[in-house]
Amino acid sequence: MRMAWVWSALILAATPALAVDGVDLPGRDYARFAAPSAKSCRLSCGGDSACQAYTWVKPGFQGPTGICYLKNAEPAIVKNPCCDSAPRRFITPRDMTLESRINRPGSDYLNFATIGGSHDWDQCKQACADDDACGSWTYVRRGVQGPQGRCWLKRGVARPVPDENTVSGVKYRPPSQRIDPG
Repeated sequence: MRMAWVWSALILAATPALAVDGVDLPGRDYARFAAPSAKSCRLSCGGDSACQAYTWVKPGFQGPTGICYLKNAEPAIVKNPCCDSAPRRFITPRDMTLESRINRPGSDYLNFATIGGSHDWDQCKQACADDDACGSWTYVRRGVQGPQGRCWLKRGVARPVPDENTVSGVKYRPPSQRIDPG
């Protein structure tokens, strides 16, 4: 009960839809990868049903880039300026916002040229939403891979990398019900 109260107080003090700054959740890692921001780490957790919590280690603490850790259970809270962290239960479908200038390369199973318009990336987002196989997507801006924009649908949640010519998104997946063995 105390941990729920602590998280509630920390989340209320944090900016909505972002991690809690200055909090680490050490241990219980099942995935580790470079991530350019806490938002990219949070979105990766929100799209992976196995993720129960996440920690983003800020650049300079474990190397020159940020590192994302996805957790298979919710570890104890540790105050640490290195990190931004939160449990999965605070991620909702509405938190799954676009990532401008982020590519999620790999895991492609379908790509197509977009029709055009002011928000070409919206065609990508909708195609992923309508396809059960899609876990994430990347839209490549017009003129980069041809005269039209190009949409890439991905199986699972591809890892984020900075790219000025792309917009990406991750589809929300409800968390699996895991019982922490302690």
